[in-house]
Amino acid sequence: MHPSDFSHDDDDEEEQLDAPVKPKIIKVSEEEEVVYHPVKLSRNDLYRPPTAEELNHLKEAESLFHCSLLKMQMEELLKEVALSERKKQQIDSFVKTVTKLLETVPASPEVEVSDLSWLSGAVKIPFLLVPKTTKGRFHMAPPASIDLIGSYPLGTCIKPHVKVDLLATIPADVLHPKDVLNQRYPRKRALYLAGLAQHLKSSSDIGTMRYSCLHGNRLQPVLLLTPPGKDSSSFTVCVHVCPPPGFFKPSRFHPQRNNIRTEWYTGLQASHTESSEPPTPHYNSSILGDLLPRAHLQFLSAIRSQCSAFSDGITLLKVWLHQRELDQGTGCFNGFLASMLLAYLLMTHRISNTMTAYQLLRNSLNFLASTDLTVSGISLAKDPDSTAPSLVEFHNAFPVVFVDPSGHLNMCADMTACTYKQLQHEAFVSMQFWDDPTVDGFHCLLMTPKPMIRTSDHVFQLCDLVKLQASCKKQNLLSELMDHSGNYFLTALPFILSLLQQGLGQRIRLLTHSLSPDPEWSVESEAPKYKAQPPLSFGLLLNPELVASVLEKGPPADSPKAAEFCQLWGSRSELRRFQDGAITEAVLWDGKSA
Repeated sequence: MHPSDFSHDDDDEEEQLDAPVKPKIIKVSEEEEVVYHPVKLSRNDLYRPPTAEELNHLKEAESLFHCSLLKMQMEELLKEVALSERKKQQIDSFVKTVTKLLETVPASPEVEVSDLSWLSGAVKIPFLLVPKTTKGRFHMAPPASIDLIGSYPLGTCIKPHVKVDLLATIPADVLHPKDVLNQRYPRKRALYLAGLAQHLKSSSDIGTMRYSCLHGNRLQPVLLLTPPGKDSSSFTVCVHVCPPPGFFKPSRFHPQRNNIRTEWYTGLQASHTESSEPPTPHYNSSILGDLLPRAHLQFLSAIRSQCSAFSDGITLLKVWLHQRELDQGTGCFNGFLASMLLAYLLMTHRISNTMTAYQLLRNSLNFLASTDLTVSGISLAKDPDSTAPSLVEFHNAFPVVFVDPSGHLNMCADMTACTYKQLQHEAFVSMQFWDDPTVDGFHCLLMTPKPMIRTSDHVFQLCDLVKLQASCKKQNLLSELMDHSGNYFLTALPFILSLLQQGLGQRIRLLTHSLSPDPEWSVESEAPKYKAQPPLSFGLLLNPELVASVLEKGPPADSPKAAEFCQLWGSRSELRRFQDGAITEAVLWDGKSA
């Protein structure tokens, strides 16, 4: 179909039946309405046999999709979420502007890390300074380098929430090799980001400027920039800062090593030696994650060059994750992990380089549905060095394990087992939909939002999360609290989930929880405290056969687990004899109705 005018004589039409005519595209002004007419084809063109390429497309549609409509829907979806050339030009122009501004950051004299006098009152440091002081000296200097990282240079950045990642490297003379200890590096990182914000604040080429955190991790603050004028809401440039490549030794961040000293954190004289200090795996992985973004981009770029549908496959997987609200917040399965998952499947030959985007999506979901990373983790490292942790060591420190190409970083360090089980469940259900020709799988799986309220039978909220501070103290979770840098919400969450799982047992098929949204705040405001967290939601998918059972049967009386059962249920637990002769601990619920 093409725009054309109405002026065709009968004679012209007869001529067009004999020979193919290239249609003219009439240029019209913006006020005029464009009228589309069918393209006139000659008899030869109309009835010519299909080409080999067209036959291949038809065969592909028949063998891979339930119908050719699904193939067309997929193609349209990919066009719909792809960035237009105009949008890319706007992004490139703004990134160029920001890069030039960052290169002119003025230097400042060296001061103690705790001395913030060089920072103007208008800009605050995006970090909760608890404890108040730490050792080290700091000065401001222009970035050593500025690079694009993430989905935009990889070609997998999609609408509607367009976010472009820009990485500024902190000069080596600002840092010290011992900065891994006691939050020295994270604080210098936050100070450096505040210095960049202070410099950019004076420029009229920047629209709005806000702080946020990378996937909710308070140790990794980022600076969100939007362009001025009418384009301000169309995309966001996210400025990250990191140390120079190879500045810290990866072996310093082994999940069994300690980098937060108890004496510094509590302010009390401690009898711990370095070897007896509790490990800080989450703190270690936060810093290690800052060392590797360039290496990860190079790795994914090399994989993409081998598989033509790689970018489209990631795009479809990102849309699927977004509809299930699994791609945002603390411990999410984000687009980066989706890219790494596809790379793993290609490396292990579970998918081939010639597959279509639809096949890549199907195979990814099939892998997620059938593989439990909470039990048997996977690794992208071909030949890691001798200091890299083993999968067993990663499993001892983290509930979900997916190791990056360096062999040192667990990319799922912040993910809970419940979030991964939810991902697994959604992938399993999606595969059933794809395999049912009577269901419109495309609309159900890629076009329909599926928030927690639609996924669960019961949803409840935990409010007033500040009370979890007392829970951490009661449960004696000091070492875990140090590891999470004082975030009592993340410290208590695994224990809350464990308790719910223990108590509800076989009454539920799935336990899910909401992922805390990434906080955003003005550069002129202090970092929000942990109590500003929104209420935590839990979702229960019930097992209809056992959900209304009045009897909770425990282990035999002589079993070592009987004591755990009694401790869980307290005075409700009692010793009972059953008709089969078994004597076990049990709880009888005396409810009269559902």
